[in-house]
Amino acid sequence: MTTALVVPISGPYVGLFNAQALGVQNDDGFQLLCTLQGQEVNETDAYGLTLVEAIYRGQNWRCRLRGLEWKSGLLNILQMFGQSGAVTTLTPVLQNIGDRWSKFCQTLVLTAILGNPPSTPATITSTNAGFAPQYQTEFMFTSKVRELPLELVFLPYAAVVGSITYNVPFTST
Repeated sequence: MTTALVVPISGPYVGLFNAQALGVQNDDGFQLLCTLQGQEVNETDAYGLTLVEAIYRGQNWRCRLRGLEWKSGLLNILQMFGQSGAVTTLTPVLQNIGDRWSKFCQTLVLTAILGNPPSTPATITSTNAGFAPQYQTEFMFTSKVRELPLELVFLPYAAVVGSITYNVPFTST
């Protein structure tokens, strides 16, 4: 019996936002993105504009998805600042203007649904996730499947990891 040289990790994840299902996603699933923030040290007499060092200034984590089902979880993300009654239709209500973003963030949980080989990580949980500022979504009203592209931002919060409290954008298992 031969063994594989590579054991690929693959498999879909399911998502919940504020305990509501996000439904089926397009084939790209959930995309986790990280932007490391840094200040470049690149203006010196000795080296001109050559990058000689950088100062770490934090990191921004986001999650992109393209929903294929008109689910209340997707509508909750899209209308996180204001909605009309039960979240079953798209009727954005202009309210809470000028309020803090984090006040309207909710918990996002992504869970792997295949176990052999185990998907890593098994879960990703952000208790401070919300629609990304300045993100422009679009609806295509055609005869094709309507996809709802969304991007969420993970704002930092305090979480206990092991026995130590850290500021984190999410935790994973």
